[in-house]
Amino acid sequence: MLTSYLLSHLVAVITALASTLMLVRLLSTNRTPQSLLAWGLALMFVPLVAIPLYFLVGARKFPRTAKRTMRTAPSRSDLASPGPVARVLVALGAPPARAGHRFELLENGERAYARLMELIAGAQRTIDLTMFILGDDATGHSVVDALAARARAGVRVRVVLDAVGSTSSKRRAARLLHEAGGSVRPFMPLLHAPFRGRNNLRCHRKLGLFDGEHVFAGGMNIAHEYMGPAPLAGRWRDVACVVSGPIAVDAAALFESDWEFCGGKRASAKPKEAEEDADAAVPAKAGEATVQLVPSGPDMVHDTIYDAVLTAIAVATERIVIVTPYYVPDDVVQRALLLAARRGVRTQLIIPSRSNHALADFARRSLLRELADAGVELRFYPHGMVHAKAMVVDDTFAFIGSPNIDMRSFFLNYEAAVCLYTSPDIGQVRAWVDALLAECTSKGPHSKREYWLFEQVARMIAPEL
Repeated sequence: MLTSYLLSHLVAVITALASTLMLVRLLSTNRTPQSLLAWGLALMFVPLVAIPLYFLVGARKFPRTAKRTMRTAPSRSDLASPGPVARVLVALGAPPARAGHRFELLENGERAYARLMELIAGAQRTIDLTMFILGDDATGHSVVDALAARARAGVRVRVVLDAVGSTSSKRRAARLLHEAGGSVRPFMPLLHAPFRGRNNLRCHRKLGLFDGEHVFAGGMNIAHEYMGPAPLAGRWRDVACVVSGPIAVDAAALFESDWEFCGGKRASAKPKEAEEDADAAVPAKAGEATVQLVPSGPDMVHDTIYDAVLTAIAVATERIVIVTPYYVPDDVVQRALLLAARRGVRTQLIIPSRSNHALADFARRSLLRELADAGVELRFYPHGMVHAKAMVVDDTFAFIGSPNIDMRSFFLNYEAAVCLYTSPDIGQVRAWVDALLAECTSKGPHSKREYWLFEQVARMIAPEL
């Protein structure tokens, strides 16, 4: 009896101390008042549930890893300051916008696959690839086989695969590349030390670096629904790009951070003279495009892509067009788009009529009604899934990359985007968007209100969608 009393008393004391420490920790984080209140109430009234739950999904920033994310050249004559979005991003810790690039838009999955295979086959020194989904299909197998062939030829091949997104394929890829002399690392395995991250924080980046000169980026995963050697009925509409030039040094720094986080060893250091001369690592100019590589996620102190989107909306004067498969933003982005439309900026949102996630579609419905009431032009792609993530603002800014316009991409996932600041390159993205617009309809499933309760429940859990 006494032992049972002492044990229960000890558990109560430990729980109270843990709850107090967790509350102090919560108050020191940059959270919304609603989030602080929800976690605070949970810790006070159901601490035995809230404490383990917080360790599973509560934290989303790991600033100690963020400090080493962007080890890149601090200054060079090709750095540019093309506008407010670029300046805000640099102030938040992103790499600078750089001039001197060749930008190539890959408008569909067939072109993206062909170009990716060209880059793999042409690599002579190094291939570094980060991917959310590597499909266990013909497309995924052919890319892995091509990577293994280059590894056998003496090219250093390193691949980071998200442990959840590439569950079915990572073992085969690891085996084949290891046998060929390459390396594969899983990003955030489900079983890992708590201080190494959270299972709900996934690496959603799609980024390849070839010979330290050419960057493959965009929203496409490597699987048959995204890309392949021949047209495929029902293939998702998506977009990617290849950027050659100085931002390759930023892509290299980002990959090294991800690789080191996954337990890999950082690539051998440059000679001391090169370390002292930061410009030595920056590739030569390859064209006229001004480009900025922007990472975002738990490894960044700030929510860089989120703030870039807000800044771009705020400074728009004529037109905003956004393409996203899932539209579940927070109230701030929603309000920014509402105000942009109301002040006379032509604001267009392109989304699939139905995405591959029904819950996300329900979560967007009430948001879309608000946008439509404010004058935002909603355009629905009726021919299947749109997986592209792109934004064009006036003639001054565009981005393509991995982030969706949703809270998971803004606040939880590891993401990367390529921001464009020169008219010809922005024009390429705008032309692709306008071609997609021509295939869309203004009629969508957002106007009906009979499922309002399900809509609100879906919005409540939207950050985890």
